[in-house]
Amino acid sequence: MTSIARNAEKVAVVQEVLPDGYKHGRARPYFSTFRSPVLLAKTAINKVDHVALYFLVVVTVAIRFYNFPYPKQVVFDETHFGGFTREYMYGDFFVDVHPPLSKLAYYVVALFSSWDGVFEFARIGDKYTDEVPYVAMRLLPTLLGVFTVLLTYGTLRASGCRSLVALFGSSLVAIDNSMVTQSRLILLDSPLLFGISLTMYGFKKFQLTEPFTRKWYKFLICTGIGLGVSLSVKCAGAFTVATIGALTVLDLWYYLGDLEVSDFTWFKHVIARIFGFIIIPLTIYLGSFAAHFALLPNNGTGSGSMSPDFQATLSEGEKIVNMPAPVSYGSNILLKHYELGQYLHSHDANYQTGSQEQQVTVYGFSPDFNNEWTIELKNKNIREGDLQNKIRPIQDGDTIRLFHRGTKKYLRANDVRPPISEKEYNNEVSCAGEWDMDPDVNFEWKVRIVAQIDDNETSRVALTHLRTAQSVFQLIHQGTRCVLLSHREKLPKYAFEQFEVTCVNEPTIPNTLWYIESNSHPKMDNNPEVERVHLRKLTFWDKVKEYHQAMWRANKGLTSSHDYESLPETWPFLMRGVKYLDSNGEEIYYMGNLMINYVGFFIVSLILAKKAFYLLKISNPFKIPSESFDTIIFHGASFDFILGWILNYLPYFHMGRQLFLHHYLVALYFSILSTAQYLEYQYAKRRYLAILLMVSIFGGAVYCFVPLMPIIYGTPWTFDQCQAARFIGSWDFNCK
Repeated sequence: MTSIARNAEKVAVVQEVLPDGYKHGRARPYFSTFRSPVLLAKTAINKVDHVALYFLVVVTVAIRFYNFPYPKQVVFDETHFGGFTREYMYGDFFVDVHPPLSKLAYYVVALFSSWDGVFEFARIGDKYTDEVPYVAMRLLPTLLGVFTVLLTYGTLRASGCRSLVALFGSSLVAIDNSMVTQSRLILLDSPLLFGISLTMYGFKKFQLTEPFTRKWYKFLICTGIGLGVSLSVKCAGAFTVATIGALTVLDLWYYLGDLEVSDFTWFKHVIARIFGFIIIPLTIYLGSFAAHFALLPNNGTGSGSMSPDFQATLSEGEKIVNMPAPVSYGSNILLKHYELGQYLHSHDANYQTGSQEQQVTVYGFSPDFNNEWTIELKNKNIREGDLQNKIRPIQDGDTIRLFHRGTKKYLRANDVRPPISEKEYNNEVSCAGEWDMDPDVNFEWKVRIVAQIDDNETSRVALTHLRTAQSVFQLIHQGTRCVLLSHREKLPKYAFEQFEVTCVNEPTIPNTLWYIESNSHPKMDNNPEVERVHLRKLTFWDKVKEYHQAMWRANKGLTSSHDYESLPETWPFLMRGVKYLDSNGEEIYYMGNLMINYVGFFIVSLILAKKAFYLLKISNPFKIPSESFDTIIFHGASFDFILGWILNYLPYFHMGRQLFLHHYLVALYFSILSTAQYLEYQYAKRRYLAILLMVSIFGGAVYCFVPLMPIIYGTPWTFDQCQAARFIGSWDFNCK
């Protein structure tokens, strides 16, 4: 045999052993993005799938709707989301830490239920009246919970799992205690999980479909809608957006390595994904904010979180537009912290430490009479002479007193340590004194203007004279030369957990900046000769930007510890749940499923420990894998789900806000997908072992679900049943 013949035979042998999905090029083998007939056949929907889906519908509906109208009480954060629905009814502006889509959906349900909006959702445990459509509102997340289970089945089938394994994985979602509880209440997590399950289903089907066909565009749009829903329900949806973004970059990398894909075709792939995965989600996201602004035209609880420019766009904006620009002695003002966006505030309650004088805080709600102050001369109070009978503008460097209108006392600093910030350079700030007291340097503050809000010629005067909504300034205490400051440290419960105000030597500048949001003076209010305040005309984009800043500030303010918080390092072990309701013999206690949590965390950890390097290696389309087809499918799908788990879990280690068990629900969802994918791999290798594992895991999950049903559904149970269901001693649901 000639050498040429031998070489040809070698080439033929090499071509025969190339794994599915790879082809020979002129110089090298390459990864082909052509849809593998083997994978398409493996993921094709058949009659068994239809039977499985019917079974899932029946079981999931039975689990989600059991004892559905109960409890007939406000449960946990239904106080917030029911309350927000009420705000939409009245059109009163509010700010929440999450985007508005899910809250808008609850409003639509309430609107079609002809609710009058009277019930206030004031406290956990309040009895619902017959007029409140709480059943219809709870129906929305419950139905979305059912759809999530079905979409999970479709996602697992599209990722290469056989029908039995997909049924196993979606059944875990159906009976997980935490997912059942969340899907039966007026909360955000069930809509969020629905959006994420829709995203993963659409993306997996999108990857299977021939590019640029009608079906391909359908799943592209489906994925985009899922991303838009996820992002518009909770800020945590951004982690799933990041997951799809990373997987999309990887997909485009594969297409770049495919010698059959031209540069023009690759560019079309990029444009299509920009449309599907960026433009569609952003359209849904921004559309939810447009609806939010349109439905909330009136001043409400959230107005105080916004700038005067924003407040001027609300229904009572004329009052703000017509405020006098100059600030005079005798002016009644609202003093706002520039960084925190909240008001200098005092109330008729004293500190329990230090001077034990009247508390001074920073507080976020307006209107509130306790936010109002009057500017006085250092030696003349408001009840003397002509303080409000003439205009006397305040200039940079002037020394003033601040009179609290609600309690008739004056702002002062004391050379004692504050309740929270106990360092030597911190001085307590309080209210004390009487309106007719003699001049006292400890009640005097020097105005130091440091900046202006709008940098334009018309507002330059704001650097020399105190101006409404323009001058940014510090207040320097004349007795101790410290600077008035507020920060995100919260006072104890006796001070209503409002932000602390101190007076600090050599402070950080951002925490010492203030501006005057509201200004009223008898001689200026209706005087046509007095210049009116200068406000910007906000565009929609300006309003969205400012609203997000308010959301961010509100989220950063959720830093205090909580009895039921769950830190990221303790979440996988379910050391403690959250008491959602304990009233009138009805108890809802939010808790996960021990078997599902532990197995999911173990399998994710196992895959990461054994396959982390390989999962990265297979992303190289120029490296020919030597593993079997089932192994390649397992690693590819596992990479997607493990990445989703990582991006929805690890970021919480870097968050300073309060965290509860439900914040990790998306990570749990991805761990269930990873569990099913792992058992599919085992089924291909060791069939009977995989079946045994699935039976054991599902049986254990049922065992962890059934005894805890009373605290999922709010049904009665005996003391012995309760004690027997306390699998971990730290679980503190009520057994009395």
